[in-house]
Amino acid sequence: MSKKYSVIVRGENFILHYDGEEKLCGFVTTRNVKASSVEDAKKIAINLIECDDDLRILMSQRQSDINPPTLFVEEMYELSWWKRLGGKGYTFFAQ
Repeated sequence: MSKKYSVIVRGENFILHYDGEEKLCGFVTTRNVKASSVEDAKKIAINLIECDDDLRILMSQRQSDINPPTLFVEEMYELSWWKRLGGKGYTFFAQ
């Protein structure tokens, strides 16, 4: 049986186009997903971010091979009520 999860994902080491410059940034974002397990929920949330065209447009073509962009689940919890699945938006910070 599938459950709904809210997954908070942190991204680090992203070189993004911002204010006409390239800047090293991180971000935090939340994605609500439906999955059969906690591990599947993590994978689905990460995949949603990796496939996000809005984020890809901001990313520089010269991402670092030495310190590559990374995504990891910072926190997650099961939703006890209905929430819209997916999600959009990012909270960016300088690194």
